[in-house]
Amino acid sequence: MTANGSSNPSMTRRRALMGLTGAAIAGLTRQNRARAATTPDIVAPLGLGDDQGPEIILKIAGDDGAAKTIIPDIAKYYLLYRGANGIVVSEADKPWTTQVTGTMLNGQQVAILIRASSSADGFTQLAGGNADIGLTTRMARPNEVPGFDALTPAAAARNIRTIALNAYELIVNKATGIESLSVDDCLDLFSGKVRDWSVLGGTPGLIRRYIRPIDQGTDSLLAASLTNNSRLAGARVVQSYAEMWKSVAEDPQSIGYIAANMRYHDPKRWRGAVVPVKFKLGTRLTALPDEYGIATNDYPLVLPIILYRVPGEPNPEVDSFFAQAESVQADVIELQSGFIAVTPQLLVPPHFDDGEPSRYAQLTRNALRVSTTVRFDPRSVKVDSRTKHLLDALGNYLRRLDIPPEQLRHLVFCEEAGTPERNAEISAGLGDVFARELRARNVRIGHVVPFGAEQALASSNSPLGQWLNRRVETWVIP
Repeated sequence: MTANGSSNPSMTRRRALMGLTGAAIAGLTRQNRARAATTPDIVAPLGLGDDQGPEIILKIAGDDGAAKTIIPDIAKYYLLYRGANGIVVSEADKPWTTQVTGTMLNGQQVAILIRASSSADGFTQLAGGNADIGLTTRMARPNEVPGFDALTPAAAARNIRTIALNAYELIVNKATGIESLSVDDCLDLFSGKVRDWSVLGGTPGLIRRYIRPIDQGTDSLLAASLTNNSRLAGARVVQSYAEMWKSVAEDPQSIGYIAANMRYHDPKRWRGAVVPVKFKLGTRLTALPDEYGIATNDYPLVLPIILYRVPGEPNPEVDSFFAQAESVQADVIELQSGFIAVTPQLLVPPHFDDGEPSRYAQLTRNALRVSTTVRFDPRSVKVDSRTKHLLDALGNYLRRLDIPPEQLRHLVFCEEAGTPERNAEISAGLGDVFARELRARNVRIGHVVPFGAEQALASSNSPLGQWLNRRVETWVIP
């Protein structure tokens, strides 16, 4: 990748092939483990439905981006895996959006109902017993899902599945003169603190912000600017990404956002008045909404696609659907829809010609980065359910790779804490926790290298910036 963020086509195809291969291998491994488990992958059908329609075996509610794209196809494969035929995807009666129906070999009709709404609604429907699976793009808040607060990280992880990654991609009208922004710029812009493009180095004029009301409940950079999830004063509200794109294309002073997977389906869109926004820190580009930026979570607007269930409520159908959502077929569905595989993989890093710190450049030259990046919450070394899941995934992947320890580098970074000495102390402490956790997973660790607050992805002025910077990158050295 060049300094202006353009992609090398052959490298893009190479990364895509590597990602698909890695997803297939990981999916096969997961399927083999699932078949060996006590609970079978395929459960016996529930009872026959009544004369009014098929038996509803699962109800899934939540994030509209996934509910309208990958979840119906995963549900189709789930029914096919169950032995159904004549599978049909159709519009469902309200409040549901989609119904996936099939006929079992004994003539029984079964169906899965899907409700495309929001992460907040997914948690509400799950907690209220109106859905079996909550579909979200964020972790549950305290008391949002019954029973989660009392669970250990290991127990909580058994009731959550992160199945894919997507992202918000910021877009502006070309007339604004804006090509890149910092995380702090975006926070100030969407909060209304900055109101004129000239303050950010653009063409003078009032900033006009476009948002979707359904996105205000997410834990993203956008939502961080929307205090108490209230509607941003002065923002123009649109109901869909298509309407967002059209509005930004027609408004020369506008900024909005779309789902990053839209680029996959229609790359020709970028030839018009709409341009994507790159992220920077100072003059250095830090992350793009491409496979590398999203898979590593270096891009600040990543949206994990997460399945939640209520703990302590056994449901074989949910068990089986979770297994199907992590299968090879599901990985292929996600990649074909423009989502990024959540399974660990080796990535070729982009190369920004902007004077990277010499120590970082030297240690990562000609190396491949493992996509799984372990992050810790700001000012914390606690291994919560999210960090545990990342450590588990990384540990399993490194054991399969069986790389000699001398070829592994784990680079540990932290937020800016005031002095280089304090930064070095914090990153060394995070490295100790990281190494201890990998040893507990029987991983040959390699070299752990504290980097302090170097190679920051954002300023440390916000919780989001601190979280982006407080990370451990794993590299395979040739």
